[in-house]
Amino acid sequence: MTTKLHLALTAEGHLVEGFLTAGNASDISVAEQLFEGVYGCHCVLDMGYDSDAFRDFLRSQNNAPVIPGRKNRKVKILYDKACYALRGRVEQFFGKIKENKRLALRYEKDDALFMAFVAIAAIKIALK
Repeated sequence: MTTKLHLALTAEGHLVEGFLTAGNASDISVAEQLFEGVYGCHCVLDMGYDSDAFRDFLRSQNNAPVIPGRKNRKVKILYDKACYALRGRVEQFFGKIKENKRLALRYEKDDALFMAFVAIAAIKIALK
């Protein structure tokens, strides 16, 4: 069975929250769980998290959603493109994690052990 890694990072690239879901779970289905402890931030997310209900959830926690709208939206979403450029840091973080062969190839089949290695990789990245 495949799994999907969901992570929340600070603007500096430090890991805040993370968990695994089934590989067939959509991003938006776990979005509120990932961001339930985040208050007063700019939340920079990709189109997989585009939902009016999720945007309302972020605003209810005094967050500013920076999420581009999907192409099939009838009403275009305006977002801060300069702030969205920070999204590259998330991709860079995942790239740095995948430099560890053990994580990239998912040697650890136990979820708790895999997440422990993700935490070690995050610490290693933060210390550089």
